[in-house]
Amino acid sequence: MRFDKLKKQLELIILLSDGNNYAIQDLCERMDLSRRNFYYLLDFIKHAGFIVFKHDGCYHIDRRSPFFVRLLQRIQWSDSEVKIIHSLLGMEGNNSLMINQLRQKIESAYDFSVVVNSPIHRQIETNLKVLKNAMEHKHMVKLLGYSSPHSHTIKDRIVEPYLLLHNNEDVRCHEILSGENKTFKISRMESVEELDTSWLHEDKHRQVFTDIFMFSGELRHRVKLLLGQLSRNLFVEEYPQGAYLLTQVKDDTWLLNIEVCDYRGLGRFVLGLFKDIRIVEGDGFKEYIKGEIESLTRHSSLLNSDVHDVYKLKKLK
Repeated sequence: MRFDKLKKQLELIILLSDGNNYAIQDLCERMDLSRRNFYYLLDFIKHAGFIVFKHDGCYHIDRRSPFFVRLLQRIQWSDSEVKIIHSLLGMEGNNSLMINQLRQKIESAYDFSVVVNSPIHRQIETNLKVLKNAMEHKHMVKLLGYSSPHSHTIKDRIVEPYLLLHNNEDVRCHEILSGENKTFKISRMESVEELDTSWLHEDKHRQVFTDIFMFSGELRHRVKLLLGQLSRNLFVEEYPQGAYLLTQVKDDTWLLNIEVCDYRGLGRFVLGLFKDIRIVEGDGFKEYIKGEIESLTRHSSLLNSDVHDVYKLKKLK
């Protein structure tokens, strides 16, 4: 009897989480239940931590329910991994029945339908496909209508693409006009045109390093910091992947020996906890922090001046 009850509970959970909305009558007929027993089971799964929604008399379980979250963390791909798999399947076209079935299953399970069918997503997939083909054949490409927030421009760029980064969201290229290696976001390209021109500057292509603060660059800067207990704990909580960079030197002091390609990420961390951190190595980083403090001091002075002016105006009125 106890196992029959458990079986019904599991059946109801499966039905309510299959992506469809079911009316009470449908559920009772499918499971051979009375309405009274259905409400009894429904009450049980609510108390078990499942989030149950009712809309227009129909029920379904929210996939964000704590039980599903814990289960997926153990057995399921992460969101970024699923997106990569789905993107790769999309690039294979529609000629394979198996690929189509896998793609449909992912779209059903992760509700990708709106994103996948959007013009922006389709354009990104097309851009990625052209870039991959160009890299395979070592051809230049023209990035048409690239929108750059740094130069505040939208213009075409001729580049040699040679490395995909950040789950295929960015591409590292050697830009012909500037003669520099730069990282371009694929989503900021209106389109990509593969040129019938082979690479001319392959010897200048460089691998890019991404630090734990998610800044990327070709150069690495070593910095050594002494952290107190507070800064050490916060570093491990915010960047657990960097815990191996810490070495305890005293009961309440740790040495952080780290390489970064941009001082901004580490600088934000240090400036927020400056009373608990001491820089022991990294002249470039010391200069960066000094400049940030001077800039903050100037900004604070201007802010105080503005506040004083506003106060004077109010008194005059």
